[in-house]
Amino acid sequence: MKDLPRLVAAVFLLSAAIFIIGTVKNNIDDTYTVPQEMIIYTDEQLLAQSAFIGTMTDAVVPAGYELNSSGFDNLYYALVIDETSQEIVAAKNPHKRMYPASMTKLMTAIVVCDQLEAGIISKDDVVTLDKNYYISVPGVGPSELTYGCSITVDNLMHGLLIESDNYYALILADYIAGDVESFCNMMNDRAASLGATNTHYMNPHGLDDPNHYSTAYDTYLIIKEANSHSYLAEIARFPEYSYIYHDSYGEVVEKEVSATNMFVSGRAALPSGYNIMVGKTGTTTGAGNCLSLYLESGNKEYFVVASSKVDRKDLYNSIVELICLIGQ
Repeated sequence: MKDLPRLVAAVFLLSAAIFIIGTVKNNIDDTYTVPQEMIIYTDEQLLAQSAFIGTMTDAVVPAGYELNSSGFDNLYYALVIDETSQEIVAAKNPHKRMYPASMTKLMTAIVVCDQLEAGIISKDDVVTLDKNYYISVPGVGPSELTYGCSITVDNLMHGLLIESDNYYALILADYIAGDVESFCNMMNDRAASLGATNTHYMNPHGLDDPNHYSTAYDTYLIIKEANSHSYLAEIARFPEYSYIYHDSYGEVVEKEVSATNMFVSGRAALPSGYNIMVGKTGTTTGAGNCLSLYLESGNKEYFVVASSKVDRKDLYNSIVELICLIGQ
């Protein structure tokens, strides 16, 4: 009986330790999960949802407009615009709702660039992770960056746009806005400021969510804005890039990334005379394989976006065919 108080005290201390460990773990772990009510729309269901929230009176592409779409049954949507003359070259479902996938990261990068240009943050800022990130979506592996790792904003931006790292999008969102929801509010406000009123973001990386959507036309407005940020456009044209970060022990980790954009990496070729100013890939179950490009040829500029129902090779072949329509 003399040991009873000691036993009670030991049990109390053990319980307190378990509680503290559990609380700390909950505070440093952040899991992104696709909502349970997630719906992957079929082609017909997705395209049936017109997203006309704003007015289309001043749109380059009028509501309901289609041009040269009959030859692209393999695409969910497609849009080609001669930006210099404001002429439409091709349009298939340009204003119908679609999943933007990782093309979302263009807006993520725009918001970051806004902060950089306003002097609120710096490219050299070091971001130290105060929690672990997990994305519980099939096909998305664990992050290399864990609690205690540190990396610069500049390297986060390179990984975001070149390799299309989903975790880098979450880390940047938390660093800038404090949490993902607040950052998405900034993204939505920025999209609205560009006239992309048929776009709504639920996350900064682009993984499918029924309330995360855009249109081909809104993508045109967004990539034009992306091209106006020289820092963003410069990064998006890197075929490969090497950088470092520090692990939780302060050790230097070297990383090399390659462009997901096959036109940038050299695994696919654009028609002769065209150069990429900025572009972004995307791949999810709901979106298929998609790619948006802002191009230059001579002294003219062009916009191209498309998403394939088939596979990535088909998408790049279709992009080349769409570009070949220019000037015909």
